[in-house]
Amino acid sequence: MSLAIESAFSPTNLKLDILQKLRIKTNVLKNLVRTEYEIKIIDTKTYLRISEQLVEISKMTNGWINFVTKKEPPEK
Repeated sequence: MSLAIESAFSPTNLKLDILQKLRIKTNVLKNLVRTEYEIKIIDTKTYLRISEQLVEISKMTNGWINFVTKKEPPEK
């Protein structure tokens, strides 16, 4: 969440780096949650709820990355 807020208030030229960090951290979190489920730390209901939210965060982050990369002028 902090990276999303940081990106929202950052200049355009810094957004992409922050969003890529957010994407990486989201993927790490997805793997940690899956591992917790596999070793039975969390139940199925909790796993599905958290996974659904992480997938949504991933989709929004990827959409934001696509928007930022198309908006930036090509480098010379």
